[in-house]
Amino acid sequence: MILYIHGFRSTENSAKAVQLKAYYKEQIYIAGFSHVPDQAIQALEQIIERQDIRGIIASSLGGFYATYLSEKYDIKTVLINPSTRPYETLERYLGENETHDGILFDWKRVYLEQLKQFAITTPRAKNYEVFLKAGDEILDHHVAEQYYQGAQIFIDEGGTHRFEDFGLHLEKVDQFFGLSPIKLY
Repeated sequence: MILYIHGFRSTENSAKAVQLKAYYKEQIYIAGFSHVPDQAIQALEQIIERQDIRGIIASSLGGFYATYLSEKYDIKTVLINPSTRPYETLERYLGENETHDGILFDWKRVYLEQLKQFAITTPRAKNYEVFLKAGDEILDHHVAEQYYQGAQIFIDEGGTHRFEDFGLHLEKVDQFFGLSPIKLY
């Protein structure tokens, strides 16, 4: 089973989550979790330990969490515009925030400190396939490209942080995970 981990102001109902669920059907577990980093990691660890998770797909902040989990559990991981230093980049979001589906939450400075404990200095490149959009308006794709150096990295010109056309890359994802391509007819 594949685990999907969403990003900072996203939820398990995001467009990407819905797209992945439609594609992978019962082969994917779409995680819902707290915006509090310690609680999020704890919930995600429980999912990995209770489900038969063989791969992770994650986006943005979820990519940061996935990197920690991939290193801890030695799981192949596909990252979509991953955050590598959210304890720095999410500082600008301190205070009240809203998810894409209208849920309000308070992002606190203590959460930035919590994130630091999950930082990985050097990820094992063999475990990662990384998809980046050069036009990402939230995160500089060069940072992730350098951080995951040696991994399979695909950089699309243009685009946005949401990576709206990620579905075009699912055959590559299947190959990375060693899955037979899923037929959509």
